[in-house]
Amino acid sequence: MGFFSGAKVHSTTTSRVVHSHRSPSAEGGGGLLTPSRSPSSSNSTSPTSSATLGGRCSPRLIKLPVDPLTPPPDRTFHLPTSSSDSYFTSDSTTFAFSHLRTSDHLRAVVIGTGFAGLSAAIALSRQSYSVTLLERSTGLSKHGDSITFGSNAARILDRWGVGREMWERSSGSAGWEILDQMGGRVWREDVAGFRAIYGAPLLQGSRPQFLGSLGVEARMLGVDIRYESEVVGYWDAEEEPAVVLRGGEVVKSDVIIIADGVHSTARELLAAHRGPPTPTQKSGYSIYRGAMKSNSVKADPVCAHLLDGNIRTWLGDDVHAAIYPLDRGRQIAFTITHRDPHSTSSLNYRDRKPIRDVLHIIKNWDPALVKAVGMFGTALHWDIMDETPAAEWISEGGKIVCVGDAVHALQPTSFQGGSQAIEDGATLAICLALAGGAPSSVGLALEVYEMMRRPRVVEAQKLGHEQQLLWHSYTRSPTSPSSLRPLAFSLYSHDAEAYALLHFERLAREVDPGFRVGRGVMEGVLRNVGLEREEPSPKPGVSTDGKQEEWVRTHAHFWTTT
Repeated sequence: MGFFSGAKVHSTTTSRVVHSHRSPSAEGGGGLLTPSRSPSSSNSTSPTSSATLGGRCSPRLIKLPVDPLTPPPDRTFHLPTSSSDSYFTSDSTTFAFSHLRTSDHLRAVVIGTGFAGLSAAIALSRQSYSVTLLERSTGLSKHGDSITFGSNAARILDRWGVGREMWERSSGSAGWEILDQMGGRVWREDVAGFRAIYGAPLLQGSRPQFLGSLGVEARMLGVDIRYESEVVGYWDAEEEPAVVLRGGEVVKSDVIIIADGVHSTARELLAAHRGPPTPTQKSGYSIYRGAMKSNSVKADPVCAHLLDGNIRTWLGDDVHAAIYPLDRGRQIAFTITHRDPHSTSSLNYRDRKPIRDVLHIIKNWDPALVKAVGMFGTALHWDIMDETPAAEWISEGGKIVCVGDAVHALQPTSFQGGSQAIEDGATLAICLALAGGAPSSVGLALEVYEMMRRPRVVEAQKLGHEQQLLWHSYTRSPTSPSSLRPLAFSLYSHDAEAYALLHFERLAREVDPGFRVGRGVMEGVLRNVGLEREEPSPKPGVSTDGKQEEWVRTHAHFWTTT
């Protein structure tokens, strides 16, 4: 066997233990390691996991790297003699498996309490599954500033019952304005009308507040959220996968969902193949960002109007800045995306820079922007990475899957990072339910989930790249103002839950030609999702590529088979 990140890989006929190193993470993950890609699928956008329905793989224990800030106890994990054993031991300690089998419902373990993790937990609970959510920190993250949820995510949040609360804590989203460096308006759209156009609003607000809303909803649905529960290893098996916690507990489940963010180490170590890595490199750009209470801005006549509910974006030469009012004007956030060829930024959320480092970029710009940004004491300065979706989302055993930023981090200019995380969770739950909601059907569900989600996130990533290019070249090559409209708006008419309901069987047959969804299963999933109460209709003037019309046409009778 070879080595991984300078550490030895131990292999037996029944298992594989992988050791490495990782750096601190803001979301309970590890250091940023590039994911593996199967050599045979390096240019493919189709699923590449090895969890084929007819195949078998040897179980393997994968030990995650050590976090230097909080090193785990000095233990050597030994494998159980079979995946059904209730215990296995280290040199001095016995580790008990937590089966979580309190009912006949499918058991799910979710790692990470970011938007992807909480969304998956909520959606799975709505399908009546038993969900345990593991988070290494002491609570939901209080870090972060602004986040935008497009109408494509807001319609799902409405369905989940948290949309109204999040709207009330949002900016109010009166409009979105594009300005030149001196503050002259170039383009504007009435964002307040998006509910009428797309069926759901745009939600612009505080990341910690929105995360808190989802956390409360998860608790109300009965999700077992366990803080200070750091995962240090995975038992990757076809029968019963499991996670190993720092204290020694081994939690068994039917499906494990890894949502540990952009710094995820697990995605690399769980990859079924070892091939050339998915390209991940610094883009040459970085972003300054920050958020604070708005009292000082509100009291200054030069910049008080920035709290009026409008999102504002200023365009410069290879740079753009934005101001976002949050929580109905009680908070304010800014971002400045700029060329950074010397890579003076980092991926460390603790890495704060003095505001003077920011102000030189927007010197002589719109006085309102300069004045408001100058009121911030410090700002985060993060690298923007160029990264394609990970080659493999599913583990070799077929029952562990990565979601959200762990496999498809998006550039800030996509304005879809949080929205795609919501879509991930919603789609995954429906796939598991339509596949049968049984441990034996998890492999099929995850295969179809990846088939559905990969093209969607590839499109969102592409739009993010195009958006930055359009905005950063405008001052050199002015175009029609309408071309500056955020490209992400083209994604807002999509309904991920309806799409999954409509297309799951067709895609599942590509994996298993004999698969069928029974009418009773479909009706039960519809009830749990809440779509049986909706009567969607096409919106005038909105191109939906036929998806909404198809949904209306097939809503009454999904399946002719039983």
